[in-house]
Amino acid sequence: MQRDTIIGERLTSWAVAEGGEHVRLGFEDEAGRPCAVALPIAVLSALMMTIPRMLRQALEARFADGSLRMIHELGDWRVERAVGADASILSLATPDGFEVTFAVATPQADRLGQTLRHSADPSAAVRAPAVN
Repeated sequence: MQRDTIIGERLTSWAVAEGGEHVRLGFEDEAGRPCAVALPIAVLSALMMTIPRMLRQALEARFADGSLRMIHELGDWRVERAVGADASILSLATPDGFEVTFAVATPQADRLGQTLRHSADPSAAVRAPAVN
């Protein structure tokens, strides 16, 4: 690691700044000292899009066979019709509050529905180890 790299050991807090332009992430470094980083929303958004890829690459580096994946339990889901588009809005949430929302074009939604119906058949099950 570079000399100026802070190695975070534990996320301790987060807060949205007044006005919503920044988010502050609090954590402890490897010596147990409190640290924080404040990120503008544009950087936080870019980070959110990048984190799944970073995690996947880290798992692939640790487990070369590619079978280990980060899997989250589905707690709730919501489907809404997109206004003015041939699409739906699909929101998926974990029991602990992580939520992600997708725009799903109608042909994709049809294929997803067919795939979910097919995968409910126990003989079609694919089993892979999971990490939570």
